[in-house]
Amino acid sequence: MRLLVCDEKRLPIEQPWVIRLPGWTEEQFLRDAPEKRFCEFVRGEVIMPAPVNWRHQAVCGFLSCLACGYCANRGREMVLSGPAALHVAPDVIREPDIFVLPAGQQPVGDGVLVEGVVPALIVEILSPSTRTIDLADKAREYADMGVPDYWAVDLAACRLHAHRLGDDGYDVSIHDQGRVRCGSIPGFWIDAGWLWRQPLPSEPECLKEIEGA
Repeated sequence: MRLLVCDEKRLPIEQPWVIRLPGWTEEQFLRDAPEKRFCEFVRGEVIMPAPVNWRHQAVCGFLSCLACGYCANRGREMVLSGPAALHVAPDVIREPDIFVLPAGQQPVGDGVLVEGVVPALIVEILSPSTRTIDLADKAREYADMGVPDYWAVDLAACRLHAHRLGDDGYDVSIHDQGRVRCGSIPGFWIDAGWLWRQPLPSEPECLKEIEGA
């Protein structure tokens, strides 16, 4: 599916945008949604945000490498990333940037969706077009799902919003530097300051530091 987003004069829109296509069913979404574009299904709407920039991709790859390396060395948790689709609720399908399944748990069946398991950690990299969705909508959905740790990385403000599930939803702490620990993956942490460096630090060196702490 090729999309050109235009204004009423048919001029291309350059600023961040989110397309919402109403009138879809979950079955139609799973059958017809484009596989090579980021898109999600939320209560009858297909949601397609503007493409992300290279920093978003780089930080996502960096964090995925750290999570994969740490979990692989332990031989336990499974690390997945978009376009893997997560069934968050009966009428909500999200494509998190990164999500980590708990040790010893596997998705149900071999379908397109990851179902039957609650991630231990979800990471979303904020972009201008999805900031409100990531910090508000997804935070509520992930809390309702029971995801114990949700990290929202704000590259524009150089802040990591660390959500930790409590009795009344998420408790949120905001970090620009220093260690941020994931309570649901024993021993796993990152230094928030790593995320703002340009270029990003060496993944093997950071992983060595994590595992040595």
